[in-house]
Amino acid sequence: MHPFPHNIIPLVFLASASLFAAACSASPGAHADDRSAAAQPDTAGVLQLDFQKGQLLSFVVPQTREDGDAAREAYYQKAFPIAEKLGYKHEASLRVRDKIISDYDPSGFLLYSWPDADALRAFEADPAWPAIKASRPDAWSELKIYTGELEQDLTLSFDPAKTYTVVVAWLKPGKEADYARYLDGITEAVNAAGGRFIYKMKHPAFESHASSPDAPQQLTFVEWDDVEGFSKVRQSEAYKQNQQYFASGVDHIEFYRLALPDEK
Repeated sequence: MHPFPHNIIPLVFLASASLFAAACSASPGAHADDRSAAAQPDTAGVLQLDFQKGQLLSFVVPQTREDGDAAREAYYQKAFPIAEKLGYKHEASLRVRDKIISDYDPSGFLLYSWPDADALRAFEADPAWPAIKASRPDAWSELKIYTGELEQDLTLSFDPAKTYTVVVAWLKPGKEADYARYLDGITEAVNAAGGRFIYKMKHPAFESHASSPDAPQQLTFVEWDDVEGFSKVRQSEAYKQNQQYFASGVDHIEFYRLALPDEK
């Protein structure tokens, strides 16, 4: 069961290509909405984020309209002040380095948080929100937004020296356990290849305005020491032995390689 009602709709602000760059810039005054900038990396360039049980995490995955600059700016200016008062926060931005499997072409995965589900409900109860939300198609050709409630405390860290992958998985009804068996079966091979599972968002609330409304069952994020990590996993015996469970459990996926924006 999902931890909060599926009619709860998350908010996105920094989803345009221009604001994606601005959100990742350390220069003051890059944009009026720098108030929502993500936590700063430590001296080694590693961004560490600590979250508590009950918080909501949203991954916003935007594809901008080339003619949508004015609409996006209006959206930010109207929506952000309302949400900020309720604790909405931009935590991190990951750019899409490679689109491995997908018909969708987003610029990044942008991570936001709410203090709790009540904060999001309060935002959506604001009388100004329906009109603001209705302007999204003028600003973005598509937004895919995935939101989940944390069932335990979570620490995420993002290292510019690492690479990241995310698989967004739509599973076959009644076969969801096969996908979990597949992931469990390859975990040792992932670790041996320099990877580690860092976060699995299960049964997220999903929103889009230009795609199928069917929600995926899981987003799986993996950190890798290098870009060859998954290729090494595919060559392992564990992968070969468990691939059948991927085939039997998965209907379709989106698969992306991600990196911090300042990666050279």
